[in-house]
Amino acid sequence: MKFRKLGNVNVSSLGMGSAGTFDIQGNPAIEIRRKIIDQCLVEGVTLLDTSPMYGRAEEVLGVTIAGRRESFHLATKVWCSGAETGKSQIARSFTLLQTDHIELIQIHNLVDWKTHLVYLEELKERGDIDLIGITYGYPDMLPEMMKIMKTGRVDTIQVSYNINDRFVEKEVLPLAKELGIGVLCMRPTGKGSLAKDLKLTPNIKPLQEYGIETWGQAVLAWLLANPTVTAPIPATTKPTRITENAVPASLDPLPPELKMYIEQETIRCS
Repeated sequence: MKFRKLGNVNVSSLGMGSAGTFDIQGNPAIEIRRKIIDQCLVEGVTLLDTSPMYGRAEEVLGVTIAGRRESFHLATKVWCSGAETGKSQIARSFTLLQTDHIELIQIHNLVDWKTHLVYLEELKERGDIDLIGITYGYPDMLPEMMKIMKTGRVDTIQVSYNINDRFVEKEVLPLAKELGIGVLCMRPTGKGSLAKDLKLTPNIKPLQEYGIETWGQAVLAWLLANPTVTAPIPATTKPTRITENAVPASLDPLPPELKMYIEQETIRCS
């Protein structure tokens, strides 16, 4: 597993999201999530992303990393309006995640960001968190995201970015590079559609010598070929998917000709 800088923290170049996949209950389902975390340890995946808006995800993540918290970098979010409500939500995240330190807290979808940013800066000053981030929900929020980035008060952004979703390429990613802001990529495989919903089967052969064996690996490798990207954070319900996804994050970045090939083959097969 290769590592990249997220602000001043070295994290795995593959993260794991928990939206929709860790919002579960019952021992059998929790045990599967524990096995997913086991596999993260095996493959060197350290970055785990969650949020209060993901149902029981924070709680389940806290349970499944218990006893091995020090092996991971946790990222969660604040998603509400009002200072006191935000403080309460953040305190609950610490409790559910069973930790007294969270590496990254992000202001989700920029909701009440001016209010929350002040408190997050207090937490960072106290050493309770290492990094402050922001996320967005829709492309029309990108101008405001860039405005916040330019204040110098945030360390990371989380954006929707994949071969078919490239709104951030023109201005946001160049700005992140210029300012040294870490970039996490949600929906890196289009919620799986870039690997499983293609009309034709992509020809993987030109990528096999490089170590790529599945199209899911190919689209993650495409993302990681961009040095501004810190880590894609795909979610999964299968421990074996962690192993599959870790392959491109363990390779050197794709050469330009293979990155272009993946783009062209995705278009051909869509």
